[in-house]
Amino acid sequence: MIERPALVITGATGWIGQAVLMRLAAAGDADWRERVRLFGSRAATLTGADGSAIPVRALDTLAPDDVAGAHVVHLAYLTKEKAELLGERAFTDTNLAIDDRLLAACAAAAPAALFVASSGAAALAAEGRDRHPYGMCKLRQEDRLIDWGARAGVPVLAGRIWNIAGPYMNKTGAYALSDMLLQARRERRIRVAATIPVYRSYLHVEDLATLIIGALAQGIGSDRPLDLCGAEVLEMGDIAACVAIHCGLSPDAIERSAVDTRRSSIYLGSFPQTKGLALRLGVSLADFPRQLSDTAVWLEKHE
Repeated sequence: MIERPALVITGATGWIGQAVLMRLAAAGDADWRERVRLFGSRAATLTGADGSAIPVRALDTLAPDDVAGAHVVHLAYLTKEKAELLGERAFTDTNLAIDDRLLAACAAAAPAALFVASSGAAALAAEGRDRHPYGMCKLRQEDRLIDWGARAGVPVLAGRIWNIAGPYMNKTGAYALSDMLLQARRERRIRVAATIPVYRSYLHVEDLATLIIGALAQGIGSDRPLDLCGAEVLEMGDIAACVAIHCGLSPDAIERSAVDTRRSSIYLGSFPQTKGLALRLGVSLADFPRQLSDTAVWLEKHE
């Protein structure tokens, strides 16, 4: 039997990390438990799809032997809200240190391929539309890791992840789709807080995980970031209407103040980039109704 590369996931306990782990398990590889090496901010244990306990090591224990010849999914990073809590300097320095840990291990023993989870916030920073420390840090991270890959001869794909939906999510109250679903289920009404047009599109998190695993397996890299986003542009009112229909509510159950159309919030990636990768890998992408349904099923079981 041909030995397959190890799969290293940093930030494994987060939403995307768990989705990648579950997709790997769902692929039916008998040796998937032996292949995974999981890292988080601290030592922990994750429960696999089959109920097995999978150890998570602290990121500061990541060593060259862990990444040598491996497929690496780099998700570890402080989230946007931590910038307000820590201040810009500590937030930036901590994120730099996270990447330093990975780069030090990779410089000593190169992986086979590396996926780094960037964000649409990096695109906003690059365009000068939002200079928040999170987006600036992500923009710097893209440059560092892509440049390192070019020098080391390692394929690196920096995926700018925009909005995702589906199972394994955490912080359910922080996401518009999950918040609306929870409101509909618990209170039988949906309040849309946005008083300006807010445009979003969604990528199913399991599709994202499949794209990540496939890109690593085929050694797909790029000298520039790649958008990973949804095809359907939805305004918050559209999302609320879809949630109401899914939950059996009438349109009257949606509450929203008057909308000021003189300005708007547009957070949308370039879907042709995502579709191009999906076509290359032979991946069919779920539409929004499927994303909504899978999100609702997950919330019913876990909230």
